[in-house]
Amino acid sequence: MKNKKRFYLIGNAHLDPVWQWRWQEGSQEAKATIRSALDRMNEFPDFKFVCSSASVYRWIEEFDADMFDEIKQRAKEGRFIVVGGWHVQPDCNSPSGEGFARQSLYSQRYFMEKLGVTAKVGYNVDSFGHNLNIPQILKKSGMSDYVFMRPSPSENNLSSDVFNWVSPDGSSVLTYRILDPYCFNFKDSAELKARIDYLNENTSTDLESIPFFYGVGNHGGGPTITNLRVLEEYKKDHPELEFKFSNLKDFFDEVRNSGEDIPVHTDDLQHHAAGCYANLSHVKKGVRLSENNLISAETYSVLANKLLGKRIPSEKFADAWRNVCFLHFHDIMAGCCIKEADEDSRYLYGMALEHAAVAENNALQSISWAVDTSDDTEKGLPVFVFNPHAFPVRQMININLYAEKVLDVNGNEIEFQLTHSTVNECYERDDISFIAEVPALGWSIYYLVGSARMGFVIDKSKIGNKASTDVFAIAHQGARTSNCLARTVLENEYWRILFDLRTGYIASIHDKKADKEILSDYASVPIVIDEYYHDTWSHAKNYFTDVIARFNDATVSVTENGPLRATVKVVSRYNDSTLTQYFSLVKGEKQIFVRSKVDWHEKHKMLKIKWPFNVENPKAYYEIPFGVIERPCNGEEEPGLSWFGVKGDNGGFAICNTDTYSSSVENGTLLHTILRSPIYGDHGGPRDEESEFTEQGVREFNYTIVPFESNSAVIKYAKILNTPVTNIIENWHSGKIKNKSYSAISLDKDNVMISAIKRSEDGKGLVIRLYETDGVDTDVTVCGDLLRIPLKTKVGAFAVNTYLLNDDEKVWKEVLLSEFDIEG
Repeated sequence: MKNKKRFYLIGNAHLDPVWQWRWQEGSQEAKATIRSALDRMNEFPDFKFVCSSASVYRWIEEFDADMFDEIKQRAKEGRFIVVGGWHVQPDCNSPSGEGFARQSLYSQRYFMEKLGVTAKVGYNVDSFGHNLNIPQILKKSGMSDYVFMRPSPSENNLSSDVFNWVSPDGSSVLTYRILDPYCFNFKDSAELKARIDYLNENTSTDLESIPFFYGVGNHGGGPTITNLRVLEEYKKDHPELEFKFSNLKDFFDEVRNSGEDIPVHTDDLQHHAAGCYANLSHVKKGVRLSENNLISAETYSVLANKLLGKRIPSEKFADAWRNVCFLHFHDIMAGCCIKEADEDSRYLYGMALEHAAVAENNALQSISWAVDTSDDTEKGLPVFVFNPHAFPVRQMININLYAEKVLDVNGNEIEFQLTHSTVNECYERDDISFIAEVPALGWSIYYLVGSARMGFVIDKSKIGNKASTDVFAIAHQGARTSNCLARTVLENEYWRILFDLRTGYIASIHDKKADKEILSDYASVPIVIDEYYHDTWSHAKNYFTDVIARFNDATVSVTENGPLRATVKVVSRYNDSTLTQYFSLVKGEKQIFVRSKVDWHEKHKMLKIKWPFNVENPKAYYEIPFGVIERPCNGEEEPGLSWFGVKGDNGGFAICNTDTYSSSVENGTLLHTILRSPIYGDHGGPRDEESEFTEQGVREFNYTIVPFESNSAVIKYAKILNTPVTNIIENWHSGKIKNKSYSAISLDKDNVMISAIKRSEDGKGLVIRLYETDGVDTDVTVCGDLLRIPLKTKVGAFAVNTYLLNDDEKVWKEVLLSEFDIEG
């Protein structure tokens, strides 16, 4: 490789707002670091400073208005340089697609409002891996370049440190991988020369230029007086070299104009710290819930605004989303911070969840109260079931009441089932459950006849809690003898499932329609993996295969037996840990529901649940933000979002989850990673008696097994699992809305999903974000009462597009994720 002639000096201070310290200390260090950078600008007239993360700027604005004014002035001069365009440097695998969109939306608009600029260079120098849709998300946020450091060359041997990184939709960003570290602190010319020699020896490009990152980092600090003086002296002593204080954009522009052949990379950037995607499950669950609940609450708020003119609490949504965006930070979301910082995350996502719950309830109670139910007294007590999705939903729901009959919106009696109630200890009664069918983004009313809040004597055998030929469970009766091979049975129209009585594992799943066995071995096997030699990040260890035990010694029982749902409960044990799983089949549903709870007391261990399927020529697929990626079926641990699956020549299966982010696929076997229990922040330091372990105690998780027919079909299963319908028990009252069943929106293509429906941030229009799921260029029409004008557009394969219709305009236009106009 050529020795470099030109060095773009990137003064920076990698600021971890949370890591081995809490956010309060991180904010203090941000304040001190920015003060230092501004002082250096007064002392060295050519010095420039690169700073990412809107959270840092917001802290300074709140702490010291005068210092923020200095930032404004230096930004105007081009010396204080905004990069990143996001609230933090997030984990770049775990946030949802909409989570990434909100990173850009609130941060780029903040930078424009306060500093008159937006970031042009994406900047995630410490994140632990990068999903394949990052180029598209950056490009559609107004950023054309990207800087990262992990994975390092030893973890992913790229052909070049400079390349065009391309997402599946074709979006491309010019990308540079920093040679570790992202900050370099030198005290004299000898150390500086050693760094220059290192860059020359290890760079994998023949370009004449290279960025030179310097300063004190992690806990902040930035370039020092010594750094800058040594640079000045070295420049004088080496006139053959050019040293240019830079904003990174200069380097990328030179590369574009160089005429050099730049390599193309079309895969994600993995792996670094594979253990992070199963760490600290409560944070991951809190983030997932917050993302989904805020999306549905905002959607319902738009609906209430359309129907009733109700004000949308946009400011509160923005505040809640900023909390979620902060939790995306790589050392929080990836679960590798200290315990005290981890505990702080609970109130951050708690606030987001509270805002979402209040906004949703305000919107839906306003709508249900405005619907006229005055003529329904003879039908029964009205129950509104609301659907936030842009497609119809069929879902079994639970109502916190007792009833003798259930009627649908047309007054027809429908099947229902009595189910266990959490109020039983007080009211001595069951709840009532039935299957609701609700149109896209709307509601349907059901009616409870003879409803009661408190319990009363009733013959359950006459009202639905009885066996059915459609869905039922049969508990094995009799002794467990050496020659007894009978099983507990769980069955509906599609599946016949047999449970092994001793282990609790699933011995068989028979596909009744195709008349074939879908398993290749026992399934739902909880395996325990030793991790004693893994640190919290699991550095340099991407395979979790050291199986030391399985949960066993099971108790298998039937807890529900139709007619709508049947459930088998399996309680199994390992050491002092207990795993409780409820396996359910629902009438008319071709999926296996699993509701689980583990009381975990293991250390340096991982829990996976194994599902081996008969799949020929298998390929593994994982959900990534706004997309899907195929990966090898080689058993390597991989990050993913709400589902992963395996598909082959004879079909396939997927696991949809509510809050897990890590898994592996080996041949046709899905290995669902539930949790791991390393020491907090174990980075190779001493382990002693005071070391505290993560994930001790009760962890609840839910998932479903579904057929893998298409990406779009699995995505819908996952969306319904993660964001179920909401029910509101109403009374009889008059109202201006006469619709007993209502849909506000419709799409004419199944492979296009709505990610968000919201009021624009300037309050002047409506925004809809669409993304394509199956890799097909698609002409789609979005219409319905919610839209003043139908949206007719073409969404490219795997593309995510954001559209804006201003209140005073008649044409939708595509905009950036930030809701700014697309340049050019």
